[in-house]
Amino acid sequence: MDKREEILLQEERCRSNDTHVIALAQISGARLLYSNDMALHKDFRNKRLIDKPRGKVYSTNQRKDFTSGHARLLNDRSLCRNR
Repeated sequence: MDKREEILLQEERCRSNDTHVIALAQISGARLLYSNDMALHKDFRNKRLIDKPRGKVYSTNQRKDFTSGHARLLNDRSLCRNR
């Protein structure tokens, strides 16, 4: 995973500072992202980064049917990897 993230950083294709999330999706095949980070949304939907199948993004910015508990989880920065 670290090696894949390093490659992503060198290629400078990501708009977000979340190369670890993109690397994880590429390696694991995960294609579902719950996030309110718009730059990460663009990366996750970028065909050059996530393909076969494409990534699907959910956000409280776009879907108002999430509960306030879901919104708190999406906004909780302590769940993010510290660099």
